[in-house]
Amino acid sequence: MNFEQRLAVICERMREEQLDLLIGLHDGTHFIETPNPVMVMSGFKSLGAAAVLLRSDGSSDLIVTPMWDAERAMERCPDARVIGGPDVVEELSKIIDGHSTESIGLVGLRFLPCAIAQRIAAVFPHARPADAVVFDAARTKTTDEIGYAREAARIAERGYQLLLDIARPGTSEDELAVALKWHMKTLGAEDNFLMLCAGTHNKAVQPSTGRKLQPGDIILAEITPSYRGQLAQICRTGVVGPAADELARKYTLVVHAMNQGIAAAVPGAVMSEVCRAINSVLEAEGYGEYCHPPHIRRRGHGLGFASVRPGDVALDNATVLEPDMLFMIHPNQYLPETGYLLCGEPVLMTGYGAESLTAQKAALASVPI
Repeated sequence: MNFEQRLAVICERMREEQLDLLIGLHDGTHFIETPNPVMVMSGFKSLGAAAVLLRSDGSSDLIVTPMWDAERAMERCPDARVIGGPDVVEELSKIIDGHSTESIGLVGLRFLPCAIAQRIAAVFPHARPADAVVFDAARTKTTDEIGYAREAARIAERGYQLLLDIARPGTSEDELAVALKWHMKTLGAEDNFLMLCAGTHNKAVQPSTGRKLQPGDIILAEITPSYRGQLAQICRTGVVGPAADELARKYTLVVHAMNQGIAAAVPGAVMSEVCRAINSVLEAEGYGEYCHPPHIRRRGHGLGFASVRPGDVALDNATVLEPDMLFMIHPNQYLPETGYLLCGEPVLMTGYGAESLTAQKAALASVPI
């Protein structure tokens, strides 16, 4: 599927729902858990608040802030009428002035900050929520998005390799985090959600601090670069110095659980089955207590920024897997003997199963003392 085909699907849904206009809204704050309808409907990743007005014939207006970012938007979206302005809501009001709001669908309203959402609701008092119209069509990735995800995964792996190259006792977590982010930016990542910490018994993965690495530390790295607006994530674990036998055994167990989850991800399977396949490996080893909250809630998630479909790898997710879905499988797990361990791959659904986008799957790494 390409962008034009996805847009055609959305327009067909608009006609079925008797919607004259779809308005996609985003506040410009990009987070891996928050879908971005402006990206889905235009392909544009904004710097500030933005909106897309899509008509059922496929024509569209793209409103961007700050005003000077309109030039970049016109280059990125040559088929849209681009409007730069200081305030998205004011520009929307001008365009729809006199238009009945009963035939307008709003997408992304519930993800907006309260101050913007209240103003939108006042301008469009009778508009209908229409998130499903857009995000159902975006449950699978376009050919371009898949290509961007592959490049993001490549960047993530090169970032992790840098971590292994420079991590030494005495290096602080913050120094590692800054080096990784800068290195991945030079490789083309315009954004990066990074969690990096270390300790002898980690309770969870968390942002870096000034703590300095020590021999025996277990390093946790959740590396999530964005390339042209598409995320990919890898979850990795390393140890400062040689790995203890027990740590090596437990990490092998977690990798096995991940591989069972990847094997269960086939077209027609339900996402909950992927989670169950991972849990069953750990439950068989006596870790059933640690397969549920408060220790773990999910075994992966969708990869935005545009759309986070097909959602969480969780027992309550009944989404049926289809080719070209893209998501993360990570059995990231707390074990009482070793603490928290990270292990995970970005996968693309194909006609035969889940393809890992990484060149090398997670394996316990050791950095020299």
